[in-house]
Amino acid sequence: MAEQPQIPRDEATFTVKAGLAEMLKGGVIMDVVSAEQAKLAEDAGAAAVMALERVPADIRRDGGVARM
Repeated sequence: MAEQPQIPRDEATFTVKAGLAEMLKGGVIMDVVSAEQAKLAEDAGAAAVMALERVPADIRRDGGVARM
């Protein structure tokens, strides 16, 4: 397998950040567990919210298995 050329770290970091900004340009879907969180997400520009009993991060923190 051919070796890939190394991209300078500062250039690679910018490329990743620019790529993430491009992916999020249309808005994001936020997981929320309360009406207050939904309002905050809406005010921050969320494209949509998913109201859940528990967010996946909390389920994983407690040892459960949750979607990604």
